[in-house]
Amino acid sequence: MNQLDTLDIVAAGTPEQTRSFFHVIGELNIPNTRVNYRVHWLTLDGNGRDRTVALAQHLYFKIADYCTPRSRILEARARDEREGGNVQMMMLQEEARRLFIDSDASGEGGELLLYFLLEAELNLPQVLCKMPLKTNAKMPIHGVDGVHAGVRAGGGLAVYWGESKLYTDVQAALTECFSSITPFLLDDGSGAAHRDLVLVREGLDTGDRELTLRLVQYFTDDAPERSKLEVRGACLVGFTHDPHGYPFEEDEVTMLAEVEERVSAWAKSVGSRVLNRKIEDFEIEFFCIPLPSVRKLRTAFNDLLGHK
Repeated sequence: MNQLDTLDIVAAGTPEQTRSFFHVIGELNIPNTRVNYRVHWLTLDGNGRDRTVALAQHLYFKIADYCTPRSRILEARARDEREGGNVQMMMLQEEARRLFIDSDASGEGGELLLYFLLEAELNLPQVLCKMPLKTNAKMPIHGVDGVHAGVRAGGGLAVYWGESKLYTDVQAALTECFSSITPFLLDDGSGAAHRDLVLVREGLDTGDRELTLRLVQYFTDDAPERSKLEVRGACLVGFTHDPHGYPFEEDEVTMLAEVEERVSAWAKSVGSRVLNRKIEDFEIEFFCIPLPSVRKLRTAFNDLLGHK
């Protein structure tokens, strides 16, 4: 058995959860790059209403998982099981709630959405909780938006630097996303990514001590495993797409022509930015998320946090 095989069971959620909120369409490998591109199109309910608020609620229920080191979650669950009730888990939820910025312009909802999709859709667990590292709850986290990891097919470990942008305009969101993640992908460990590599080594937590110690070796410069660590990207771009609606023809399989055209155009925009920044040799998981309204999602999420 590969010594990292147990990493797969750490991730929370399942693809079935994501299908409750999204149709996954337009999946492809963008030519001349290593970008795995897919569009997550927000679903409608039986009355034809978009599920923005339902998505915001689901993300809110994820905040304790997102903000809390895995070992603390396991400790809280164990204590609740001994004592009865869910007091410890509720305490973690409240601690997490207080870490989020009270701002209409905060991008933390997008960071949480990226976390949800990487864990539930791609089974890539978060290996470093950055939210508790904030020194000021009114400020965003520094560095990448998330750190996830997965076992490489040929052996070794892949670390995913995460970057998310929720903007009204898709082109602005794409530009800012790739401008932010490029320095981390191109860095050899002595520049933009150095701080986050140190944080991973010092704060990595899977909830399994033996697995955590194994993973730490991949982030230790003088360990043999360090040469088997591959840096990858995980990007999420959410934007307002007014004519949202249902993306399929009446057969519920064939994409509407106008939707297919937009999906293709967004893919070309992603590809051109990757090539222009010379990061085409890095594997990147890319989530393209058109929404009826970015503002509506952000407002719904902030309302649940108690931010007015």
